Amino acid sequence: MTTTLNKFASEPSPLDPRADPVMVAMPDGIRLATDVYLPEPTAVPRPTVLIRVPYDKSGRYTFLPQIAARLTAHGFAAVLQDVRGKFRSEGERDPFVNEAGDGHATLDWIVEQPWSNGIVGMMGDSYYGFTQWAAVASGHPALRAIVPRVTGSEFCTMFSPHVVPRIPLYEWIVHTFSRSGMLEQPLVARTEGAPYGLPETVLQTADTLASLVAGNADGSLIARAFAGASPASELQIPALHMGGWWDNLQRDQLDDWKRVAGAPAAEHQFLRMRASDHEDFHLHEDDEAHFDHEVDDEALRDYLDMMMVEPLAFFDHYLRERPGRWQAPRVRYEVANADWCVADRWEPGDTTAVNLTLSRADLALSSSDGGQLSPAAPADNSTACWTHDPEAPVPYLIGSDWGQCANLPDEQELHLRPDVPTFTSARQGAPFDIVGHVTAELQVEASSPTTHVITRLLDVYPSGRARVILEGAAVAHTDSGTQRVTVDMGDTAYRVRVGHRLRLAVMSSCFPLYPVHPGTDADVWNPASTAKSTHRLHCSTSAPCTLTLPVRGAIPS
Repeated sequence: MTTTLNKFASEPSPLDPRADPVMVAMPDGIRLATDVYLPEPTAVPRPTVLIRVPYDKSGRYTFLPQIAARLTAHGFAAVLQDVRGKFRSEGERDPFVNEAGDGHATLDWIVEQPWSNGIVGMMGDSYYGFTQWAAVASGHPALRAIVPRVTGSEFCTMFSPHVVPRIPLYEWIVHTFSRSGMLEQPLVARTEGAPYGLPETVLQTADTLASLVAGNADGSLIARAFAGASPASELQIPALHMGGWWDNLQRDQLDDWKRVAGAPAAEHQFLRMRASDHEDFHLHEDDEAHFDHEVDDEALRDYLDMMMVEPLAFFDHYLRERPGRWQAPRVRYEVANADWCVADRWEPGDTTAVNLTLSRADLALSSSDGGQLSPAAPADNSTACWTHDPEAPVPYLIGSDWGQCANLPDEQELHLRPDVPTFTSARQGAPFDIVGHVTAELQVEASSPTTHVITRLLDVYPSGRARVILEGAAVAHTDSGTQRVTVDMGDTAYRVRVGHRLRLAVMSSCFPLYPVHPGTDADVWNPASTAKSTHRLHCSTSAPCTLTLPVRGAIPS
Protein backbone atom coordinates (compact mmCIF):
# COMPACT_ATOMS: atom_id res chain seq x y z
CA MET A 1 0.00 0.00 0.00
CA THR A 2 1.23 3.51 -0.82
CA THR A 3 0.14 6.54 1.17
CA THR A 4 0.13 10.13 0.00
CA LEU A 5 2.86 12.05 1.81
CA ASN A 6 2.95 15.78 2.40
CA LYS A 7 5.98 16.32 4.58
CA PHE A 8 5.14 20.04 4.68
CA ALA A 9 1.69 19.55 6.18
CA SER A 10 0.37 22.76 7.71
CA GLU A 11 -1.95 21.04 10.21
CA PRO A 12 -1.31 18.20 12.66
CA SER A 13 -2.25 14.67 11.63
CA PRO A 14 -4.92 12.81 13.62
CA LEU A 15 -3.69 11.46 16.92
CA ASP A 16 -2.68 7.82 16.92
CA PRO A 17 -5.34 5.76 18.74
CA ARG A 18 -2.62 3.88 20.65
CA ALA A 19 -1.35 7.11 22.24
CA ASP A 20 -2.37 8.79 25.48
CA PRO A 21 -2.20 12.56 24.69
CA VAL A 22 -1.05 14.90 27.48
CA MET A 23 -0.21 18.63 27.60
CA VAL A 24 3.00 18.83 29.67
CA ALA A 25 3.56 22.19 31.41
CA MET A 26 6.99 23.84 31.22
CA PRO A 27 8.26 26.06 34.05
CA ASP A 28 7.01 29.20 32.26
CA GLY A 29 3.51 27.74 31.91
CA ILE A 30 3.75 26.88 28.21
CA ARG A 31 2.32 23.42 27.53
CA LEU A 32 3.89 20.98 25.08
CA ALA A 33 1.78 18.37 23.29
CA THR A 34 3.02 14.93 24.33
CA ASP A 35 1.90 11.41 23.40
CA VAL A 36 2.58 8.49 25.73
CA TYR A 37 2.71 4.90 24.44
CA LEU A 38 2.85 2.16 27.06
CA PRO A 39 3.42 -1.59 26.75
CA GLU A 40 1.28 -4.06 28.65
CA PRO A 41 0.98 -4.20 31.58
CA THR A 42 0.81 -0.41 31.73
CA ALA A 43 1.22 -0.15 35.52
CA VAL A 44 4.75 -1.59 35.58
CA PRO A 45 7.50 1.07 35.92
CA ARG A 46 9.92 0.74 33.03
CA PRO A 47 12.56 2.66 31.03
CA THR A 48 11.32 5.35 28.64
CA VAL A 49 12.50 6.53 25.22
CA LEU A 50 11.78 10.23 24.57
CA ILE A 51 11.61 11.77 21.07
CA ARG A 52 11.11 15.55 20.67
CA VAL A 53 10.32 16.82 17.14
CA PRO A 54 9.25 19.96 15.23
CA TYR A 55 7.65 17.87 12.43
CA ASP A 56 4.39 16.59 14.01
CA LYS A 57 4.70 13.67 16.39
CA SER A 58 1.62 12.08 14.80
CA GLY A 59 2.61 12.55 11.15
CA ARG A 60 3.55 10.03 8.48
CA TYR A 61 6.77 11.87 7.53
CA THR A 62 8.55 10.99 10.79
CA PHE A 63 6.62 7.71 11.27
CA LEU A 64 6.99 8.10 15.04
CA PRO A 65 3.86 6.11 15.94
CA GLN A 66 5.41 3.15 14.10
CA ILE A 67 8.69 3.64 15.97
CA ALA A 68 6.75 3.89 19.24
CA ALA A 69 5.06 0.56 18.46
CA ARG A 70 8.46 -1.10 18.10
CA LEU A 71 9.69 0.46 21.34
CA THR A 72 6.64 -0.70 23.32
CA ALA A 73 6.87 -4.17 21.78
CA HIS A 74 10.38 -4.27 23.23
CA GLY A 75 9.13 -3.28 26.68
CA PHE A 76 9.95 0.43 26.68
CA ALA A 77 7.55 3.30 27.28
CA ALA A 78 7.67 5.79 24.38
CA VAL A 79 7.06 9.52 24.79
CA LEU A 80 6.68 11.66 21.65
CA GLN A 81 6.54 15.43 21.90
CA ASP A 82 6.02 18.41 19.58
CA VAL A 83 8.65 21.02 20.46
CA ARG A 84 7.63 24.50 21.59
CA GLY A 85 5.48 26.41 19.11
CA LYS A 86 5.07 23.48 16.73
CA PHE A 87 1.85 21.70 15.74
CA ARG A 88 -0.15 21.02 18.95
CA SER A 89 2.37 22.61 21.34
CA GLU A 90 2.01 26.13 22.72
CA GLY A 91 4.59 28.93 22.76
CA GLU A 92 6.77 30.95 20.43
CA ARG A 93 9.13 29.28 17.99
CA ASP A 94 12.83 30.06 18.47
CA PRO A 95 15.02 27.45 16.75
CA PHE A 96 17.60 25.71 18.94
CA VAL A 97 17.42 27.94 22.03
CA ASN A 98 14.50 26.38 23.95
CA GLU A 99 15.41 22.74 23.64
CA ALA A 100 17.72 22.34 26.64
CA GLY A 101 15.26 23.84 29.11
CA ASP A 102 12.20 22.15 27.60
CA GLY A 103 14.03 18.83 27.41
CA HIS A 104 15.02 19.04 31.08
CA ALA A 105 11.45 19.90 32.14
CA THR A 106 10.05 17.02 30.07
CA LEU A 107 12.50 14.61 31.69
CA ASP A 108 11.37 15.92 35.09
CA TRP A 109 7.78 15.14 34.11
CA ILE A 110 8.61 11.63 32.86
CA VAL A 111 10.37 10.50 36.03
CA GLU A 112 7.36 11.59 38.09
CA GLN A 113 4.98 9.28 36.20
CA PRO A 114 3.92 5.93 37.72
CA TRP A 115 4.92 4.06 34.54
CA SER A 116 8.51 5.42 34.68
CA ASN A 117 11.36 3.79 36.58
CA GLY A 118 13.38 7.01 36.33
CA ILE A 119 15.62 5.88 33.43
CA VAL A 120 15.26 7.62 30.05
CA GLY A 121 16.91 7.36 26.64
CA MET A 122 16.42 9.56 23.60
CA MET A 123 16.63 8.94 19.88
CA GLY A 124 15.88 10.65 16.60
CA ASP A 125 17.11 12.25 13.40
CA SER A 126 18.28 15.72 12.37
CA TYR A 127 16.65 18.41 14.55
CA TYR A 128 15.34 15.74 16.87
CA GLY A 129 18.91 14.56 17.13
CA PHE A 130 19.79 18.10 18.20
CA THR A 131 17.07 18.01 20.89
CA GLN A 132 18.94 15.04 22.36
CA TRP A 133 22.19 17.00 22.56
CA ALA A 134 20.29 19.88 24.16
CA ALA A 135 18.86 17.53 26.80
CA VAL A 136 22.36 16.17 27.43
CA ALA A 137 23.57 19.75 27.94
CA SER A 138 20.84 20.25 30.55
CA GLY A 139 22.58 17.65 32.73
CA HIS A 140 19.42 15.80 33.73
CA PRO A 141 20.39 12.66 35.70
CA ALA A 142 17.55 10.55 34.26
CA LEU A 143 18.98 10.71 30.74
CA ARG A 144 21.17 7.61 30.41
CA ALA A 145 21.71 7.02 26.66
CA ILE A 146 21.08 8.71 23.30
CA VAL A 147 20.88 7.67 19.64
CA PRO A 148 21.54 10.82 17.56
CA ARG A 149 21.03 10.09 13.85
CA VAL A 150 21.99 12.25 10.82
CA THR A 151 22.61 15.26 13.06
CA GLY A 152 25.23 17.17 14.98
CA SER A 153 25.38 18.98 18.29
CA GLU A 154 26.72 22.06 16.50
CA PHE A 155 24.99 21.95 13.12
CA CYS A 156 23.50 25.36 13.90
CA THR A 157 26.99 26.79 13.23
CA MET A 158 26.15 26.39 9.54
CA PHE A 159 24.18 29.58 10.05
CA SER A 160 27.40 31.52 10.16
CA PRO A 161 28.93 34.34 8.10
CA HIS A 162 32.19 32.40 7.95
CA VAL A 163 31.07 29.54 5.68
CA VAL A 164 29.47 29.27 2.26
CA PRO A 165 25.75 29.11 3.16
CA ARG A 166 23.91 25.94 2.19
CA ILE A 167 20.52 27.08 0.88
CA PRO A 168 18.57 23.91 1.83
CA LEU A 169 19.46 24.46 5.50
CA TYR A 170 18.24 28.05 5.41
CA GLU A 171 15.07 26.98 3.65
CA TRP A 172 14.60 24.23 6.21
CA ILE A 173 14.53 26.90 8.93
CA VAL A 174 11.95 28.86 6.92
CA HIS A 175 9.73 25.84 6.24
CA THR A 176 9.94 24.49 9.78
CA PHE A 177 9.84 27.52 12.04
CA SER A 178 7.80 30.13 10.13
CA ARG A 179 4.54 28.76 11.54
CA SER A 180 3.20 26.07 13.86
CA GLY A 181 2.80 23.66 10.96
CA MET A 182 5.16 23.29 8.02
CA LEU A 183 5.19 26.05 5.41
CA GLU A 184 3.66 24.74 2.20
CA GLN A 185 5.36 26.12 -0.91
CA PRO A 186 8.16 25.15 -3.30
CA LEU A 187 11.60 25.02 -1.77
CA VAL A 188 13.15 27.33 -4.36
CA ALA A 189 11.38 29.89 -6.53
CA ARG A 190 12.99 32.26 -8.99
CA THR A 191 12.50 35.86 -7.93
CA GLU A 192 11.35 38.90 -9.89
CA GLY A 193 14.37 41.10 -10.54
CA ALA A 194 16.85 38.42 -9.51
CA PRO A 195 17.71 36.64 -12.77
CA TYR A 196 20.17 34.29 -11.10
CA GLY A 197 17.38 32.92 -8.94
CA LEU A 198 17.70 34.07 -5.34
CA PRO A 199 15.27 31.88 -3.38
CA GLU A 200 12.00 33.65 -2.67
CA THR A 201 11.58 31.73 0.59
CA VAL A 202 14.87 33.14 1.82
CA LEU A 203 13.95 36.70 0.89
CA GLN A 204 10.62 36.39 2.69
CA THR A 205 12.35 35.77 5.99
CA ALA A 206 15.49 37.82 5.43
CA ASP A 207 15.24 39.46 8.84
CA THR A 208 14.91 36.12 10.66
CA LEU A 209 17.84 34.62 8.77
CA ALA A 210 19.97 37.74 9.13
CA SER A 211 19.36 37.57 12.88
CA LEU A 212 20.36 33.90 12.96
CA VAL A 213 23.57 34.55 11.04
CA ALA A 214 24.49 37.72 12.92
CA GLY A 215 23.71 36.03 16.23
CA ASN A 216 26.10 33.23 15.38
CA ALA A 217 29.01 35.36 14.13
CA ASP A 218 30.94 34.67 17.33
CA GLY A 219 29.46 31.23 18.00
CA SER A 220 26.96 32.65 20.50
CA LEU A 221 24.12 30.50 19.15
CA ILE A 222 25.87 27.47 20.67
CA ALA A 223 26.07 29.21 24.04
CA ARG A 224 22.40 30.24 23.84
CA ALA A 225 21.28 26.74 22.87
CA PHE A 226 23.25 24.89 25.53
CA ALA A 227 23.67 27.58 28.19
CA GLY A 228 27.38 26.93 27.83
CA ALA A 229 29.69 24.90 25.61
CA SER A 230 28.65 22.12 23.25
CA PRO A 231 28.07 18.93 25.27
CA ALA A 232 29.78 16.37 23.00
CA SER A 233 33.30 16.80 24.36
CA GLU A 234 32.04 16.36 27.94
CA LEU A 235 29.58 13.55 27.21
CA GLN A 236 29.09 11.30 30.22
CA ILE A 237 26.47 8.87 28.86
CA PRO A 238 26.56 6.21 26.12
CA ALA A 239 25.65 7.21 22.57
CA LEU A 240 25.01 5.36 19.34
CA HIS A 241 25.88 7.81 16.54
CA MET A 242 24.24 6.94 13.19
CA GLY A 243 24.67 8.68 9.84
CA GLY A 244 25.24 8.35 6.12
CA TRP A 245 27.96 9.27 3.63
CA TRP A 246 25.56 11.34 1.49
CA ASP A 247 23.94 13.04 4.49
CA ASN A 248 24.34 16.80 4.23
CA LEU A 249 25.04 16.88 8.00
CA GLN A 250 27.67 14.13 7.97
CA ARG A 251 30.50 16.53 8.81
CA ASP A 252 28.62 17.56 11.96
CA GLN A 253 27.88 13.93 12.84
CA LEU A 254 31.55 13.00 12.54
CA ASP A 255 32.72 16.15 14.30
CA ASP A 256 30.72 14.94 17.31
CA TRP A 257 32.34 11.54 16.97
CA LYS A 258 35.77 13.18 17.17
CA ARG A 259 34.70 15.19 20.21
CA VAL A 260 33.36 12.21 22.15
CA ALA A 261 36.62 10.31 21.57
CA GLY A 262 38.05 12.18 24.54
CA ALA A 263 34.85 12.46 26.56
CA PRO A 264 34.32 10.74 29.94
CA ALA A 265 32.03 8.14 28.33
CA ALA A 266 34.35 7.45 25.36
CA GLU A 267 34.31 3.70 26.03
CA HIS A 268 30.53 3.64 25.51
CA GLN A 269 30.43 5.49 22.17
CA PHE A 270 29.47 3.67 18.96
CA LEU A 271 29.40 4.82 15.33
CA ARG A 272 27.34 3.48 12.42
CA MET A 273 27.69 4.98 8.94
CA ARG A 274 25.67 3.78 5.95
CA ALA A 275 25.88 4.39 2.20
CA SER A 276 22.82 6.61 2.53
CA ASP A 277 21.61 10.20 2.78
CA HIS A 278 19.78 12.41 5.30
CA GLU A 279 16.43 10.74 4.63
CA ASP A 280 18.20 7.35 4.91
CA PHE A 281 17.64 6.45 1.27
CA HIS A 282 20.30 3.92 0.30
CA LEU A 283 22.73 4.32 -2.60
CA HIS A 284 21.67 2.26 -5.60
CA GLU A 285 22.41 1.93 -9.29
CA ASP A 286 19.99 3.25 -11.90
CA ASP A 287 18.74 -0.24 -12.76
CA GLU A 288 18.18 -1.24 -9.11
CA ALA A 289 14.84 -0.84 -7.40
CA HIS A 290 14.53 2.08 -4.98
CA PHE A 291 12.03 1.58 -2.18
CA ASP A 292 10.74 4.85 -0.76
CA HIS A 293 9.89 4.33 2.91
CA GLU A 294 8.57 7.89 3.10
CA VAL A 295 5.50 7.02 1.02
CA ASP A 296 5.30 3.23 0.79
CA ASP A 297 4.01 1.47 3.92
CA GLU A 298 5.51 -1.91 3.05
CA ALA A 299 8.89 -0.27 2.40
CA LEU A 300 8.55 1.53 5.74
CA ARG A 301 8.00 -1.74 7.60
CA ASP A 302 11.10 -3.24 5.98
CA TYR A 303 13.09 -0.09 6.67
CA LEU A 304 12.13 0.07 10.36
CA ASP A 305 12.86 -3.65 10.79
CA MET A 306 16.39 -2.86 9.60
CA MET A 307 16.91 0.56 11.17
CA MET A 308 15.67 -0.25 14.68
CA VAL A 309 17.77 -3.38 15.30
CA GLU A 310 20.80 -1.69 16.82
CA PRO A 311 19.02 1.14 18.68
CA LEU A 312 16.80 -1.44 20.40
CA ALA A 313 19.79 -3.59 21.35
CA PHE A 314 21.69 -0.49 22.53
CA PHE A 315 18.78 0.66 24.70
CA ASP A 316 18.24 -2.88 25.95
CA HIS A 317 21.78 -2.83 27.33
CA TYR A 318 22.05 0.68 28.72
CA LEU A 319 18.48 1.52 29.77
CA ARG A 320 18.10 -1.85 31.49
CA GLU A 321 21.44 -1.21 33.21
CA ARG A 322 23.23 -4.32 31.98
CA PRO A 323 26.79 -4.43 33.36
CA GLY A 324 29.79 -3.29 31.35
CA ARG A 325 30.07 -2.13 27.78
CA TRP A 326 27.54 -3.04 25.08
CA GLN A 327 29.11 -5.95 23.21
CA ALA A 328 28.92 -4.56 19.69
CA PRO A 329 31.58 -3.25 17.29
CA ARG A 330 32.69 0.23 18.27
CA VAL A 331 32.58 1.34 14.63
CA ARG A 332 30.64 -0.26 11.81
CA TYR A 333 30.55 1.35 8.38
CA GLU A 334 29.38 0.46 4.90
CA VAL A 335 31.73 0.80 1.95
CA ALA A 336 29.57 1.97 -0.94
CA ASN A 337 29.57 -0.56 -3.80
CA ALA A 338 30.97 -3.16 -1.38
CA ASP A 339 30.30 -4.51 2.12
CA TRP A 340 30.14 -3.53 5.78
CA CYS A 341 33.36 -3.25 7.80
CA VAL A 342 34.09 -3.05 11.52
CA ALA A 343 36.82 -1.06 13.24
CA ASP A 344 37.77 0.21 16.67
CA ARG A 345 37.88 3.84 15.53
CA TRP A 346 37.01 6.26 12.74
CA GLU A 347 39.07 6.85 10.66
CA PRO A 348 40.10 3.17 10.67
CA GLY A 349 43.86 3.73 10.38
CA ASP A 350 44.49 1.02 7.77
CA THR A 351 44.67 3.44 4.84
CA THR A 352 47.42 5.26 2.99
CA ALA A 353 47.19 9.00 2.32
CA VAL A 354 47.48 9.46 -1.45
CA ASN A 355 47.92 12.85 -3.09
CA LEU A 356 46.46 12.97 -6.57
CA THR A 357 47.90 15.90 -8.50
CA LEU A 358 45.95 18.13 -10.86
CA SER A 359 47.87 18.81 -14.06
CA ARG A 360 47.31 19.91 -17.69
CA ALA A 361 44.99 22.68 -16.51
CA ASP A 362 45.17 24.02 -20.05
CA LEU A 363 42.89 21.08 -21.00
CA ALA A 364 40.56 21.41 -18.01
CA LEU A 365 37.82 23.10 -20.06
CA SER A 366 38.41 21.25 -23.34
CA SER A 367 36.16 18.22 -22.67
CA SER A 368 34.28 16.48 -19.85
CA ASP A 369 37.52 14.65 -18.95
CA GLY A 370 39.51 17.89 -18.88
CA GLY A 371 42.98 17.81 -17.35
CA GLN A 372 44.77 15.01 -15.59
CA LEU A 373 44.33 13.66 -12.05
CA SER A 374 47.14 11.27 -11.13
CA PRO A 375 49.51 10.24 -8.33
CA ALA A 376 52.46 11.46 -10.38
CA ALA A 377 54.29 14.64 -9.39
CA PRO A 378 53.14 17.70 -11.37
CA ALA A 379 55.07 17.92 -14.60
CA ASP A 380 53.80 21.23 -15.92
CA ASN A 381 52.85 24.80 -15.08
CA SER A 382 49.42 25.44 -16.53
CA THR A 383 46.29 27.47 -15.87
CA ALA A 384 42.56 27.04 -16.39
CA CYS A 385 40.68 30.31 -16.92
CA TRP A 386 36.90 30.80 -16.91
CA THR A 387 34.25 33.46 -16.37
CA HIS A 388 31.83 33.32 -13.46
CA ASP A 389 28.50 34.84 -14.54
CA PRO A 390 26.06 35.35 -11.63
CA GLU A 391 23.16 35.36 -14.08
CA ALA A 392 24.04 31.91 -15.43
CA PRO A 393 25.21 29.81 -12.47
CA VAL A 394 26.22 26.16 -12.63
CA PRO A 395 23.07 24.23 -11.69
CA TYR A 396 22.77 21.73 -8.85
CA LEU A 397 21.27 18.70 -10.55
CA ILE A 398 20.34 16.68 -7.46
CA GLY A 399 16.61 16.98 -6.83
CA SER A 400 16.86 17.14 -3.03
CA ASP A 401 19.93 17.81 -0.90
CA TRP A 402 18.20 15.85 1.87
CA GLY A 403 17.40 12.77 -0.24
CA GLN A 404 20.37 12.63 -2.60
CA CYS A 405 20.50 8.85 -2.96
CA ALA A 406 16.90 8.65 -4.17
CA ASN A 407 18.24 9.69 -7.57
CA LEU A 408 21.89 10.67 -7.97
CA PRO A 409 21.96 12.16 -11.48
CA ASP A 410 24.58 11.84 -14.20
CA GLU A 411 26.60 15.05 -13.94
CA GLN A 412 28.72 14.70 -17.08
CA GLU A 413 26.67 17.36 -18.92
CA LEU A 414 27.92 19.96 -16.44
CA HIS A 415 31.51 19.04 -17.27
CA LEU A 416 31.10 20.39 -20.79
CA ARG A 417 30.34 23.89 -19.53
CA PRO A 418 32.94 26.61 -20.11
CA ASP A 419 32.94 27.47 -16.38
CA VAL A 420 33.54 23.98 -14.89
CA PRO A 421 37.19 22.86 -15.13
CA THR A 422 37.62 19.12 -14.59
CA PHE A 423 40.50 16.74 -13.91
CA THR A 424 40.07 13.01 -14.52
CA SER A 425 42.17 9.97 -13.61
CA ALA A 426 43.05 6.98 -15.75
CA ARG A 427 40.76 3.93 -15.76
CA GLN A 428 41.44 1.79 -12.72
CA GLY A 429 42.93 -1.62 -13.33
CA ALA A 430 42.21 -2.81 -9.79
CA PRO A 431 39.59 -1.79 -7.22
CA PHE A 432 40.44 0.39 -4.25
CA ASP A 433 38.52 1.97 -1.38
CA ILE A 434 38.46 5.60 -0.29
CA VAL A 435 37.97 5.37 3.48
CA GLY A 436 38.18 8.54 5.53
CA HIS A 437 38.51 12.30 5.16
CA VAL A 438 39.04 13.94 1.75
CA THR A 439 40.42 17.42 1.04
CA ALA A 440 41.37 19.44 -2.02
CA GLU A 441 44.14 22.07 -2.09
CA LEU A 442 43.86 24.56 -4.94
CA GLN A 443 45.68 27.68 -6.13
CA VAL A 444 42.88 30.11 -7.02
CA GLU A 445 42.81 33.62 -8.44
CA ALA A 446 39.75 35.81 -9.17
CA SER A 447 39.07 39.36 -10.33
CA SER A 448 36.45 39.70 -7.57
CA PRO A 449 37.51 40.46 -3.95
CA THR A 450 36.13 37.11 -2.79
CA THR A 451 34.69 34.08 -4.52
CA HIS A 452 33.29 30.65 -3.84
CA VAL A 453 35.40 27.57 -4.56
CA ILE A 454 33.21 24.49 -4.91
CA THR A 455 34.66 21.05 -5.60
CA ARG A 456 32.90 17.80 -6.42
CA LEU A 457 34.53 14.36 -6.41
CA LEU A 458 32.86 12.02 -8.91
CA ASP A 459 32.94 8.38 -9.90
CA VAL A 460 33.13 8.21 -13.71
CA TYR A 461 31.66 4.97 -15.04
CA PRO A 462 32.98 3.19 -18.17
CA SER A 463 29.90 4.61 -19.96
CA GLY A 464 30.94 8.17 -19.06
CA ARG A 465 28.26 8.59 -16.40
CA ALA A 466 29.55 10.76 -13.53
CA ARG A 467 28.09 10.20 -10.04
CA VAL A 468 29.00 12.43 -7.12
CA ILE A 469 30.84 10.91 -4.15
CA LEU A 470 31.63 14.04 -2.11
CA GLU A 471 31.44 17.80 -2.40
CA GLY A 472 32.73 20.80 -0.50
CA ALA A 473 32.83 24.58 -0.62
CA ALA A 474 35.09 27.33 0.69
CA VAL A 475 35.35 31.12 0.54
CA ALA A 476 38.48 32.41 -1.19
CA HIS A 477 39.68 35.94 -0.35
CA THR A 478 41.23 36.87 -3.66
CA ASP A 479 41.59 40.65 -3.34
CA SER A 480 45.33 40.30 -2.75
CA GLY A 481 45.97 37.86 -5.59
CA THR A 482 46.30 34.09 -5.84
CA GLN A 483 45.23 32.23 -2.72
CA ARG A 484 45.81 28.63 -1.70
CA VAL A 485 42.41 27.29 -0.68
CA THR A 486 41.72 24.13 1.30
CA VAL A 487 38.29 22.65 0.57
CA ASP A 488 36.96 20.23 3.19
CA MET A 489 35.03 17.56 1.28
CA GLY A 490 33.97 15.46 4.25
CA ASP A 491 34.34 11.71 4.78
CA THR A 492 33.35 8.66 2.81
CA ALA A 493 33.80 4.93 2.45
CA TYR A 494 33.55 4.25 -1.26
CA ARG A 495 34.85 1.50 -3.55
CA VAL A 496 36.17 2.62 -6.92
CA ARG A 497 35.65 -0.32 -9.23
CA VAL A 498 37.70 -1.71 -12.12
CA GLY A 499 37.30 0.37 -15.25
CA HIS A 500 36.02 3.41 -13.35
CA ARG A 501 37.78 6.75 -13.07
CA LEU A 502 37.83 9.57 -10.52
CA ARG A 503 37.09 13.15 -11.49
CA LEU A 504 37.44 16.41 -9.60
CA ALA A 505 35.17 19.17 -10.87
CA VAL A 506 35.82 22.76 -9.76
CA MET A 507 33.22 25.52 -10.00
CA SER A 508 32.38 28.98 -8.70
CA SER A 509 28.65 28.31 -8.30
CA CYS A 510 26.28 25.44 -7.67
CA PHE A 511 22.74 26.77 -7.45
CA PRO A 512 20.44 26.16 -5.61
CA LEU A 513 22.74 24.26 -3.27
CA TYR A 514 24.68 27.46 -2.52
CA PRO A 515 23.69 31.10 -3.11
CA VAL A 516 25.33 32.57 -6.20
CA HIS A 517 28.36 34.72 -5.50
CA PRO A 518 27.57 38.19 -6.93
CA GLY A 519 31.06 38.74 -8.32
CA THR A 520 31.27 41.86 -6.13
CA ASP A 521 31.62 42.49 -2.40
CA ALA A 522 27.82 42.70 -2.04
CA ASP A 523 25.68 40.50 0.23
CA VAL A 524 25.29 37.07 -1.41
CA TRP A 525 21.67 36.81 -0.24
CA ASN A 526 20.43 40.10 -1.68
CA PRO A 527 23.20 41.84 -3.64
CA ALA A 528 22.80 45.45 -4.73
CA SER A 529 24.97 44.72 -7.75
CA THR A 530 26.44 41.78 -9.62
CA ALA A 531 29.29 41.43 -12.08
CA LYS A 532 30.99 38.80 -14.15
CA SER A 533 34.40 37.86 -12.79
CA THR A 534 37.42 36.08 -14.20
CA HIS A 535 38.69 33.00 -12.34
CA ARG A 536 41.95 31.11 -12.70
CA LEU A 537 43.12 27.80 -11.31
CA HIS A 538 46.92 27.56 -11.32
CA CYS A 539 48.65 24.18 -11.44
CA SER A 540 52.40 24.32 -10.93
CA THR A 541 55.35 22.19 -9.98
CA SER A 542 56.25 24.49 -7.08
CA ALA A 543 52.72 24.78 -5.61
CA PRO A 544 50.75 21.80 -6.91
CA CYS A 545 46.98 21.52 -6.69
CA THR A 546 46.14 18.23 -4.99
CA LEU A 547 43.30 15.96 -3.99
CA THR A 548 44.18 13.98 -0.84
CA LEU A 549 42.50 10.60 -0.44
CA PRO A 550 42.80 7.96 2.31
CA VAL A 551 43.13 4.79 0.22
CA ARG A 552 42.90 1.10 1.08
CA GLY A 553 43.90 -1.35 -1.62
CA ALA A 554 45.52 -0.55 -4.95
CA ILE A 555 46.99 2.93 -5.36
CA PRO A 556 44.88 4.92 -7.88
CA SER A 557 46.45 5.09 -11.33
